[in-house]
Amino acid sequence: MKTRSIAAIAASIGLLMGGVALAEEHKTPVAPQSYLDMKNPLKDTKAVVENGGKIYEKKCKKCHGEKGDGKGSAAGTLDIKPVAFSAPGFLKGKSDGQLFFITDKGSPDTDMDDFGPGSSSNLSADDMWSVIAYIRKTFTK
Repeated sequence: MKTRSIAAIAASIGLLMGGVALAEEHKTPVAPQSYLDMKNPLKDTKAVVENGGKIYEKKCKKCHGEKGDGKGSAAGTLDIKPVAFSAPGFLKGKSDGQLFFITDKGSPDTDMDDFGPGSSSNLSADDMWSVIAYIRKTFTK
C-alpha cells in the first residue's frame, strides 16, 4: 500500500515538474554580431510599410495577432506564446538586426519558423525588412 502511495506521489511530482518546465520562459536567441550590426536598408515609405503589412497579414498575424499583441488565432495552441510587438518598450529594446535574425532563422524550440531565403516561406531580404518596417511603424509604443 505504501509503495503505491509513494509511486503516486512520485508521479505527481514528475507531472508538476514537467508543467514547471513548460511554464519556464523561453529565451530568444541573441543574434550574432553580424546581424546585430544590420540596419533596415529600406525607408519606411508608404509602399514599404504596405508591402510589409500584406506579408504580416499572411505570415505573422495568426500567431502575433492583428494588433501585434501576441494573441493571434493560433497563439492559444502554442506552448511558448508569441511575443507581443505592441508591449510598451518591446520594440525599443530590439535592434533591426535582431528582428531580422529571428525572422530569417526562426527561434529554436518554438513554433517561430524561419522565413528567410531557402525556407518554406522563402521571403526575400527586402520582404523581411518590409515586415520589420511595418511592425515598427504599426506596433511601437
